[in-house]
Amino acid sequence: MTRLASSAAWPSMMLLIATVVAGCSSAPLSPLPPSPTTTRTLGVATRVPPYAGALAVRDLLPLTAVSGSPCTTALTPGQVRQVPGVEVAGKVDRAESPGLTCLWQNPVTGLIVRVAFATKYRQGLSAVYPSRSAGQGWMWREQRVAGFPAVATTSEQRSFCTVVVGVADDVAVEVSMAARDGDEVEGGDMCTVTVQTAELVVATVRTRAGR
Repeated sequence: MTRLASSAAWPSMMLLIATVVAGCSSAPLSPLPPSPTTTRTLGVATRVPPYAGALAVRDLLPLTAVSGSPCTTALTPGQVRQVPGVEVAGKVDRAESPGLTCLWQNPVTGLIVRVAFATKYRQGLSAVYPSRSAGQGWMWREQRVAGFPAVATTSEQRSFCTVVVGVADDVAVEVSMAARDGDEVEGGDMCTVTVQTAELVVATVRTRAGR
């Protein structure tokens, strides 16, 4: 899906990534940054979403649309070939996350795709609000993905990005993409590529809901 070129390394976390993809590539891999949904929700008093500026979801998807493992329900086989650019099986990620999570990696380019069904804390898109300030070096981009309210966020736009999509007021789909350590996506904007992937995921779960 993308051609990778060089850039700077980025924060370390979730060492499970390395074990999941061990042996797939001879080049070093960087772990994905922490899930914004998880880091925003842990230790925060429960509130009824939407709150803190998150938009309400008009056309709610049922919880059944994001039930089961993302490894088999988030992307179709054709979409998997399109996104990481190779036919590869997803690997369950059991690291701390907002819900069931799956990882796909292109063994040649090292590109990692991570999809989480954020159903664990039932805070939906509100879990990532309020936005990180510009002074903290984070990009924050509010937008819509397949008609649903969403946020794209990153501290290194050229090499990784996370897009959180509210598919119900208390449920979100989280899509992250990351280049191999020292690489960047062609065009220098990983968030654009991640939004495109999020569109595919939402289309798939929407189909599961019969929409």
